[in-house]
Amino acid sequence: MPATWPLPTSEFMDLLPIAKVTSFPGRAVTTTEGADGSIIPHKRGARLWQGSITLDIEAHDFWAAIEADLSVLEDPGASFLFRDPRMTGPIADPGKILLGAADPYISALAVNNRELTLAGLPQGYVLQRGDLLGFSYGANPTRYAYHRIFTGGTASLGGEIADIEVTPKIRPGAAIGASVTLGTPVLKAVMKSANYGASRSKISEGGSFEWVQTLR
Repeated sequence: MPATWPLPTSEFMDLLPIAKVTSFPGRAVTTTEGADGSIIPHKRGARLWQGSITLDIEAHDFWAAIEADLSVLEDPGASFLFRDPRMTGPIADPGKILLGAADPYISALAVNNRELTLAGLPQGYVLQRGDLLGFSYGANPTRYAYHRIFTGGTASLGGEIADIEVTPKIRPGAAIGASVTLGTPVLKAVMKSANYGASRSKISEGGSFEWVQTLR
């Protein structure tokens, strides 16, 4: 059967022999200089996550499948779910042992589009600067919100952390009640460019690709 988009992590990201990875939100701003020497920022589009992955040395029979993936993902309309392979959970709970079967969700959204409140957490659960969180919203297509925490907190007796500040800003469509993934969220990405590397008789190396988030 033909591939369906986005490719789940089990069909691409989880299979990659990763040597290096970058992941960051684009700045999406231009500036002009005023006559008084001031720098005036101008918003330009959405802040989309982007980055690159450098692939490690591997046997070519393993690499051959990766080359097929890269080729398919360079087709127009193709996409995949990206996850940050450096993160296995929140910083204070890397294995999500403390989180257990808890199902955190958005219980409030601030009007500044920078803060949200999470409920459904174990009492005393810690989220801190640098942690990732994400949730899905919308339909046709489903969109994937992906944020890094700037201001965290500790869950109250009722399992709530109020006013968690995140970056980038929360986009329209986020809804109270949405289930939230902590530490290991995914985003929908498309391939910007791919380098297939070089091979000797049995070993391949030097492959890499650049990716960027898409909201469509």
